[in-house]
Amino acid sequence: MNTGTMDLLEIVIVVLLSSAFSLGGGAGPIAVIQDRWVGNGLLSPELFAWALALGYLSPGPKAGFIAGVGYYVYGLPGAAAAVVGLVLASWIGAAGVSYSYAKLAPVIKLISLPAGFIIAGMIFVSAWNLMGPMDLSIIEYAAVAIVALLVGWRNVDAVVVVLGSALLGVVWWLV
Repeated sequence: MNTGTMDLLEIVIVVLLSSAFSLGGGAGPIAVIQDRWVGNGLLSPELFAWALALGYLSPGPKAGFIAGVGYYVYGLPGAAAAVVGLVLASWIGAAGVSYSYAKLAPVIKLISLPAGFIIAGMIFVSAWNLMGPMDLSIIEYAAVAIVALLVGWRNVDAVVVVLGSALLGVVWWLV
């Protein structure tokens, strides 16, 4: 633990900014923390790796390692400061999303149907490109279309579709 050149406010600010501008969990702050604290010698690479390993092995969000990093650089107050930075980033992000959603709700409602068709078209093109080299017969194309219509029309459970497909595949293979 090296408390000589770091204060709690710096821990809060670094964690807050690195978490606020990252998406998808705790992987975003890794580079910032390495550059800011490991690269400057305030945190040894071994302790950083240890905090990262413990954070990823323990259950819960993958950003849990940040509290360990805070502990290693400033003790228990550092861990608390790191958690404050994480919570503030989440709180500010959630407040921004809530405010923006309330303002953008009419626009989202307006574009949701066309966006659904665009996504369906993208999935269709991807599936068609994957399916092209398979050299399916017209009967197999028809079977896929019938299954897709039944799933969409009757909202059939995925287990029924998979088991039915496996059964049809075995029958088709035996024939």
